[in-house]
Parts: sequence; structure tokens; C-alpha cells
Amino acid sequence: METTEITMVANMHSSDTDETTELTTTTTTTTTTTLPPEDDREWEDLMLAGPLVVNYFNLLMVLVSRGSENLVIPENYTVQHVQNTGYLREVLYQLSSSMQSAFQMAYDDLFRTQNAMEQIPDHITATLFLIKSAQNNVLSELLPYTLRNTNRATNEGSTVSKPVVNKFIAVQSIIDELVRILDHTMIVASNKIYFTEANMYAKDIQTQWNVLVKLFRKFSERADLTQTTIHNNFTDPINDAKQANKISSASQRTGQLKNLVPSAVFIDQSAYLLGIMARTYSEISTDHVINQIAESIDIGHLFSESDRILEQRATWQRAVSQSVKVARLAQDRHDGFAATSTNRQAEYNKYLQASIKTK
Repeated sequence: METTEITMVANMHSSDTDETTELTTTTTTTTTTTLPPEDDREWEDLMLAGPLVVNYFNLLMVLVSRGSENLVIPENYTVQHVQNTGYLREVLYQLSSSMQSAFQMAYDDLFRTQNAMEQIPDHITATLFLIKSAQNNVLSELLPYTLRNTNRATNEGSTVSKPVVNKFIAVQSIIDELVRILDHTMIVASNKIYFTEANMYAKDIQTQWNVLVKLFRKFSERADLTQTTIHNNFTDPINDAKQANKISSASQRTGQLKNLVPSAVFIDQSAYLLGIMARTYSEISTDHVINQIAESIDIGHLFSESDRILEQRATWQRAVSQSVKVARLAQDRHDGFAATSTNRQAEYNKYLQASIKTK
């Protein structure tokens, strides 16, 4: 895992001031594997990106409030994602709308993911309880029901995460193309200072949006891992044993439980972690992202330089405060997750200790 430092620079221009402030936060930006639930903490850093995107966008809108200059398209370049390429302000309207749509989609779908993940431990424990305690006729009748519910919940969590990733990648394409156009415009435009600053903010947005794409890929990877583990190590083996009539006697059930409990612990941990991640993102989005990105367009209509300086300073202060709040929230959620690990293991081990009755 690799970490990079992200620096927010707020350039404040007026006739009386020439101020620069910096905000540096450390954000994890690379990952190679889906870690075990107890070791996966990268998501805590990635959560910072949503509020930072909004704050960088606000700073860009402050700049645009000074006047929206013409963009210059590179020669022989075909624009694919940016609409209304004449003025920077028009592109930012499109980008704001696309970001807002992506954030809303993420909020809605992660609510479904959270709901699905919270159901999985109940379905898992219900299945283990039936194998340990139910009479054969009851087991035969109810086991398909609990297995079907388990698969339904994990499939729901995996399915809804993929369109969100694709949505954020689509917005990334708009940002990438805007940066490319600004790179060229900055070189050829007469107002180089304006476009140099615009390009800086656009690249900051680009960096943070890449982090958001990574975050939602992590959601999807965690959901897929949970789904695969449930199918391969829980529901499919139980169905196979049931079809082969190897889940009837007490000794058969004891053997099944010995194989299933370790997988059940991992599944419970993975589903619980994904639920925590989804709930944490939803709270951050509600408090710092969805409404704020919608309101950012109004910043582009600031009329006085004093108002612009005040907005830049407020953005700086907000960025610091939000980063602290988000980091603390993610830390608290991780601590809550870690505190459940010992109890979770002990709870599932109970299915290996009590006697089994089949009649």
C-alpha cells in the first residue's frame, strides 16, 4: 500500500492581498488486494476524498466568478465528454450536475448495500442454528429458505455496487478531458494566470475523484468477495451435502459445522465491514457532499472581490474541519468493528460446542 500527500492550495487574489494557504492531508491512493476485514483500513483514508472534491470545486467556482474565459480545444482533438466547450463556466455546470448525479446514485445504492449486508449475519446464524438443532423434517423444509435469503442478500450487495463504479468512471472521463483542454488553453491563452489557477484546481479535483473511484471499487470488491465466499464456502457446500444426504446424522452435521463456522466468521466480518463502510460514506455524503456540490454553482455568481476572499477562507476552514470530522468518524467506526471481533468468534464457536439433535 502506498500513501501520497494531497495539498489544497487556496489562492486569494485582490487588490490588497496576495495570500496562499495550504491544507495537507495524507490519503492512501493504491491498493493491490482485498485485505481481510480486520486488516482493511484503506477505506478510512479514501473517505476524505468526497468533501475535498467539493472544496476544490468551490475554489474553482470562486475563480470563475471573476469571469469565465474561453477554452481553446487542441488542434485535431475530438471532444468526447465535455459539452459546451466555449466557456469554462458552462463546462463546470455540466461537471457539477454530473457529480451531483453520481453522489446521489452512490448514496441511494449504498443504502441498499448496507441493508443487504446487515441481513447476512442473521441468515448465516439461522442456517447454522438449523443444522445444529433442527429435526430432519424441519431442516429439510427451512434450510432452502435460509440459504435462498443468504444468497439473495449477498447478490443484492454485489449487484448494486457495480453501476456506481461505472457512474464515477464516467464523471472521471469528463474531468480528465477538462484537464486536457485546460492544459492546452493554459499554454495558448492570453490570460495565462487565470488558466494556470483553473488548471491547478481542476487537477486537484481530478486527483480526488480518482480516489473516489478507488473507494467505490473497494466497495464493489468487498461486496464481490463476500458474495464469492458465501457461494463457495457456505451455501453451495450445504446444498451439495443436502443433495448427497450428508446432513442427516449428528456426526454428519458436526462435520459440516466444523467446516462452515470458520467461513461464517469471515462472512460475518466482511458483511459487517461493508455495512459500516456504506453507513459511514452515507453520513459523510449527507453532511458534507450532496447538498454542498449542488450549492457550489451559486459561488460562481459572487460579484465582489471581498466576497470571493471570504468564500475562499471559509472553504479553507471548512476543509480542515471536515477532514478532522471524517477522520474521527472513520476511526470510531473501525474501533467499533474491531471491538466486535472477539465476541463474533465466540458466538459462532457455540455452534460447535452444544450437542446436536436430529430427531
